[in-house]
Amino acid sequence: MALPFTWSEWRRLDAIALADHIRSGRTTSVEVAAQAAAAIEMLNPALQAVLEVFYDAVEDPSREIPTTGGALYGVPMLMKDSGSGMRGRLREWGSRLSTGQRAAADCPVTTNLRQAGINLLGRTTLPENGKTFDTTADYRGSLVVTRNPWNPAKTPGGSSGGSAAMVAAAAVPIARAGDAAGSTRVPASFTGLVGHKPSRGLLPPPSGTNELTNHRIQEGVLTRTVRDQAAALDIMISGFPLSHFIAARPPESAYSEQIRHAPKPLRIAVSAGNWGRPGGCCAPVAQRVAEVATVLTEVGNHHAETVADDLICEWGPFWASVETNWLATGWFWRSLATQRGWPLSRVRGLLTPQNANLLDAGEHLTIPDLAAALAGNPRLMASLARFFDRYDILLCPVFPDPVPDANGPYSLMAETPFADWFSNLLHGMRYTVLGNESGLPSISVPAGLLDGIPVGALLYGPPQSDGALLQLAAQLEEARPDWFDNAPPLSVTMGAGGPQRPCQGVI
Repeated sequence: MALPFTWSEWRRLDAIALADHIRSGRTTSVEVAAQAAAAIEMLNPALQAVLEVFYDAVEDPSREIPTTGGALYGVPMLMKDSGSGMRGRLREWGSRLSTGQRAAADCPVTTNLRQAGINLLGRTTLPENGKTFDTTADYRGSLVVTRNPWNPAKTPGGSSGGSAAMVAAAAVPIARAGDAAGSTRVPASFTGLVGHKPSRGLLPPPSGTNELTNHRIQEGVLTRTVRDQAAALDIMISGFPLSHFIAARPPESAYSEQIRHAPKPLRIAVSAGNWGRPGGCCAPVAQRVAEVATVLTEVGNHHAETVADDLICEWGPFWASVETNWLATGWFWRSLATQRGWPLSRVRGLLTPQNANLLDAGEHLTIPDLAAALAGNPRLMASLARFFDRYDILLCPVFPDPVPDANGPYSLMAETPFADWFSNLLHGMRYTVLGNESGLPSISVPAGLLDGIPVGALLYGPPQSDGALLQLAAQLEEARPDWFDNAPPLSVTMGAGGPQRPCQGVI
């Protein structure tokens, strides 16, 4: 099959533009799927970002999607190998403990994507159970290190690193992500993408969970354009109200419509402070955040001012809760050992080194510890309510440092003592985990390059301000298209010689 686009044309097509070509009859969903699969096969040996391409979905998209659809009909999309599952497909969570597991049915977000006609084409890499900002995993006995297409020595972030690498390299225009402490927004920052963590309760959660049992994680997508981000959000939030513990109020108008209008002048608080932890943000990253503030004040008549850390929230109780909550995630593996009738040592032996350490580190926690961490949340929310009475938006870094090495300091395979590794992880989530503990929406937007690699800035808003955040991101994209439309050295434009036959291969 001849590919419908040159690779230069393919790189410039976002999801909406690609769907327009399909809808107009200039190409077909089959041809588009074939070109996406060819791009994956061309790039994956260098990036190690895709575990599997679904050959049946490439050959015949109509097997899984309606014959007609909406704004993203026929668009190929990759799915992170965790969270919302696809019926009959593997979902292995980057873990040897989940090898061979398949989802019994589509999760609600998956159903929404299919009903919109999006072609779910494969699954992407993540670190084991999504526990860090580096995407390195032991996959079926092989070390898989996912690489950043801007510099293969660097990580694309985590835990949605595989999705980020493939969207940044333009293999596909969109891929699913999930965020428990920054796992959508950090990869977006590291690869020059748009990554939105929605308000808690806006998207239906994966089957078997809700906002009570899994309050930190919100799913989303990684895209190259803001309009793709808005269109995908419109699709993902539809339906399934009874899957929520507490559902967020749906928007009064579609997000795709909202971004057609400029936001009203906003009061923007700017911070690149320590946020209650030792260390802080490196000066070059802080400077990029300041440049974003300058652009927004110039183009949108917004007012921006630097704020002190203690105006945002009470950081001491906040970090105490974060540390307890994160250590408590290791209890999942204790429960798994009980469910399978295994000794804990058997489970521990199958975990990556730092997750094995996390399992041990949470052993001392008690029910009163967890109750105390939970009791701190009302204080956090009261502080943030006061803050957002005074300001409309909080602008800050996504990540405090330049992009780390792949399989480097954040890797679950690192041999660093756990106390040091965990302290570094908390340092990395310094600016992002606030959104997970509070449920506030936030969006990572490109802020140019730093030593040839992207850096992002983070926009927070009060609950259910997703539309305003997308409007502000669209305003920045219009003002600085050069920040949003950069091609990394490893991308589909490396050459026109990609394979013509899509693969079903596994790394």
